[in-house]
Amino acid sequence: MSIHTVISISRQFGSGGREIGQRIAESFGIPFYDSALISMAAEKSGMSKQVLENLDEKAASRFLYTIPSSIPTLGHASTTVYNMPLSDTLFLTQYEIIKQLANEGPCVIVGRCSDYILKDHPHHLSVFIHAPEEARAKRIAKYEDIKIEEALSRISKYDKERKKYHDYYAAGTWGNAAFYDLTVDSMRLGIAGTAEMLCYVVAHMEEWEESQKKGQ
Repeated sequence: MSIHTVISISRQFGSGGREIGQRIAESFGIPFYDSALISMAAEKSGMSKQVLENLDEKAASRFLYTIPSSIPTLGHASTTVYNMPLSDTLFLTQYEIIKQLANEGPCVIVGRCSDYILKDHPHHLSVFIHAPEEARAKRIAKYEDIKIEEALSRISKYDKERKKYHDYYAAGTWGNAAFYDLTVDSMRLGIAGTAEMLCYVVAHMEEWEESQKKGQ
């Protein structure tokens, strides 16, 4: 099925948001963007990919600053940036990339405040994937071959980082249902079932939009 919707997925750590996003993209035959955004940001900014990987989805720190560099920011011409935190440089670069990707056509984008960046896009669906902590810990422990205690520790760490990052750069609260089109517990239907349900939502959302146009 051909669609025009851009789907942004925010997720709790261990909820399967990335895999769900991949399944949706595969079902519709559209691009999927997650870790690839780091490579694209490194190429666009000229900064080290390894450095950017360590800063991914982390709020700015006053201890991490760039050397003077020239990067496109927020739709304006290249601007020389002095003493800007590396995390800010990464965010601004990814902001431009996410906007560009959404304008190019339908796709699935995971994290990086894409729900906020694309809030005014005419064909955007924002989804927050969550799940009970115990279920996420079991999933992580099995996937990473670690103990439940370690999995719980990672959940606490990464969820705090994602919330801090989102709340630092975006208006609204990470995980607050009022700021998303849909919030879904991925353990209610499982990973495959959740992806299938979201595909159904996208398809019928587009059908409804078309019917509205014809009715005008």
